Amino acid sequence: MTDVTPKPRARARTLKTWSAFGNLGRRPTEYEIVTHNMNHTNGAIPLEMGPDVHGNVWLRKHRDSMRLKVEDWDAFRDPDSVTYGTYVAGQDDQETYVEGLLEQFDNDGYDEALSAEALALLFRVLTPSRYLAHGQQMLSAYLQQLAVSSYVSNCAAFQTADQLRRVQLTSYRTTQLRLTHEGDAQGERRHWEGSPDWQGIRKVVELALVEFDWDRAFVITNLVLKPLADLITIDQLSAQASAVGATLDSLVLENLYRDSLRSQRWTSALVTFLTGADPANRDVLQEYLDEFAPLAEELITSGVALLSTPGGQSSADIEAAVRSGWAGLLEPLGLRTIGS
Repeated sequence: MTDVTPKPRARARTLKTWSAFGNLGRRPTEYEIVTHNMNHTNGAIPLEMGPDVHGNVWLRKHRDSMRLKVEDWDAFRDPDSVTYGTYVAGQDDQETYVEGLLEQFDNDGYDEALSAEALALLFRVLTPSRYLAHGQQMLSAYLQQLAVSSYVSNCAAFQTADQLRRVQLTSYRTTQLRLTHEGDAQGERRHWEGSPDWQGIRKVVELALVEFDWDRAFVITNLVLKPLADLITIDQLSAQASAVGATLDSLVLENLYRDSLRSQRWTSALVTFLTGADPANRDVLQEYLDEFAPLAEELITSGVALLSTPGGQSSADIEAAVRSGWAGLLEPLGLRTIGS
């Protein structure tokens, strides 16, 4: 008798929601799932408008025609795997810590007890640094807007948020100092626009804002301006503030420098990725660094003069720390700083 029992049909293997990753060989992480292929402007016509509209012309000229060559930008990964959720949770913890500091020192009459040297340093360097942070915020936002891959643009977006956090905290401290010491409401702007010791830094910010090619903007922002300016106006300012008794401001700046170090980590990872994708990319990055070297030199000179204060570190020690910190970022990547 013939067996007429129907045989079960083989179930077709359906694609998973993460099939966009190709043959990954594993389940993608949460970070990869929420970050992968989120850039909608990759294509022959980046924006869903006519090919000759300004936005499409800009993207083709300043992003798609850059000299850095990478076959698969989506292969890059943020070493910290930051997502919106982890960023918000982490920064909430940092803000809780800083708010606790502000409350504790305010209750102890901290601002009223600041020395003349401490007040001079804070009004000369800390309060005008809000304008520097605004400039860095715009530069990071530009990197985010023009990045080829969402893995890169997310890193730049969180860096932009870091700069906004710095603006907010600097503004808060500026207001506290004004209320306690009746500071000039426009004093920080006059320092930023007119103080000789700020002009080298301001010059680099303004010239960086008109670097439109993405690769050049990345170099001047994340390999020159941000690491040097953060070393000067966060790291070394924290040390100077501590030396003259401005303990609260030293601790707040120390906390802000955590954001700077995260920026350095993803910047280093991206440079390593770029040079691994094409060794010629290192030559392109070094060429831009050499071109921007005079601006970096002006920034360092201005910053060292800006931080000079009685009772603090010597100018020579500040300069050595800044140059060493910058070299510590570039040299492991096979890149040279000024004169090296």
